[in-house]
Amino acid sequence: MRVNRERIAVSFLAAALVLAVVLGVLTVQSFTGANFRLVASGDMSGQQAGTDASAARVGNGIGAGAAPAGGGSLAGGGGKITIGGFFDITGPIDSSVERDTVRAYMQAVNASGGINGRPVEYVWCDSKYDASSAHSCAQQMIAQNVMAVVGLTAPLGENNEIRTLTAAGIPVIGGLGTPAEYSDPLSYPVSTSFFRYGTAIADEAKALGVKNPAVVVLGDVPWVHAVEANLLNRLTSNGVGFVDVEEVSATQANYTATVFNLQHSNHGASGGGPNPNKQCAATDRACPDYVIAALDPFSYHRLFDAMQAANWYPGVLGAGLDKFNVQQSYGKELAKAHSLVPFVSPYDNRDNATVRQYLGTVQRYYPGQFQALDIYTQHSWTAAMVFREAAKRAGGNLTRETLIQSLNSVQGFQTGWSVPLSYGNGAHDPNRCFMYTSHEGGGWHTTSGWTCS
Repeated sequence: MRVNRERIAVSFLAAALVLAVVLGVLTVQSFTGANFRLVASGDMSGQQAGTDASAARVGNGIGAGAAPAGGGSLAGGGGKITIGGFFDITGPIDSSVERDTVRAYMQAVNASGGINGRPVEYVWCDSKYDASSAHSCAQQMIAQNVMAVVGLTAPLGENNEIRTLTAAGIPVIGGLGTPAEYSDPLSYPVSTSFFRYGTAIADEAKALGVKNPAVVVLGDVPWVHAVEANLLNRLTSNGVGFVDVEEVSATQANYTATVFNLQHSNHGASGGGPNPNKQCAATDRACPDYVIAALDPFSYHRLFDAMQAANWYPGVLGAGLDKFNVQQSYGKELAKAHSLVPFVSPYDNRDNATVRQYLGTVQRYYPGQFQALDIYTQHSWTAAMVFREAAKRAGGNLTRETLIQSLNSVQGFQTGWSVPLSYGNGAHDPNRCFMYTSHEGGGWHTTSGWTCS
């Protein structure tokens, strides 16, 4: 069976690579009303080398006490525009694909002449799934004198470091959707707050007719606890009886014990996990009927591996399940899978112009990352779009101050794959909407329009 799965996975991979090449050719060549063109791979070596050099400098912590060469980007004029970000790359979570999504976008911008004629330099730092490393990365961004942080992805550290960056006057564009990103006037999130994920998942559980789910969440990320509490409270108010709650860590080598606990949730016992609100009957093998999960893409992979090993295939409901390279070796694990996303799903929206630009550009500049794309790379791409829009509006006198003014002037910005984004003075919460997707019947397909709160 596993050999067959591996053969199927190889077949899927080959097909995906062919599709990637086609998408690279079919990529839309310009934004509406803007000159944004991709270049042939042979034409990108100059900015590729420049981007890699700056990335290595920041990623290795070298030269953190000085602005980068040409770093007069905070003054008006024609110098390069230096922006940055930090990402968990070493450790249990590899967010290099989020980093490379922003880099691909900016490399395509540079190939089209930059922003108002100025090239963009993107510097980055490895936050290592570690809060102290994330703080060091934030300090490096300050020392590098970046104009903005664009597209950070660091689950253990980014929530705390929003204030570190904004206190230094650095606007933060994008991010995972952690609580601090919605309360700081210099933070410009592009996606739905994770707190709302809890409500939306519980409401979808009710709509799907889920009766007795077990719940598994990342317990080692502090800000997730509020999301978990909101999810459980909403399930209870919706009349959905959850029978087990498992708090896991992204650092776990495998989820074998976790799946055993989920599979045998509360059968004839006094309680399973923290505060379940229902108990399975000892003889009811169909209980739990669903696993509700709030995990990172790599932990989903370990969860599915453990389900496969246990030959246990309940329905699965979660956020951001649809990661390309997690899908290819699974069958029954996704037979009743449902996911909610704050952006149009690339799986069944290949004619969407933003989807085509995104897939084609990443495939062109970082083909090795194409299969790793996920919902969070859509966050990163959107953050890059918002930065470019605001920087263009600032014109020739681009400074942090004029960039912030431009960001606050953004109203009804059409990303092409989300609801329109609007900012302004004060805290920002521009995207409160989800779409729902299903893997029933094979392959992901969108099952709703925008559902907003």
